[in-house]
Amino acid sequence: MIATIKLDFQSSDIAKRVLESIKPDNSPLPKGLTIDCSVKGTKLLITIQCTRSIDSLGATLEDILSAIDLSLRTSKSTE
Repeated sequence: MIATIKLDFQSSDIAKRVLESIKPDNSPLPKGLTIDCSVKGTKLLITIQCTRSIDSLGATLEDILSAIDLSLRTSKSTE
């Protein structure tokens, strides 16, 4: 299974900051799970490849989106 998250931010700086904040959560990964992240302009692209169960993929998506939400809320509170 492959899932892709594409988020478009107001600036490339925000996209890069979010990527840097979620990177530490991406390793080490369990066997059967691969996560590739990149920033292209203002877009954050996250591709998850999972040979594990659909529940594992869902939990991974939830973890990543929660980390992104926390990153955005934290950066707003420091502005």
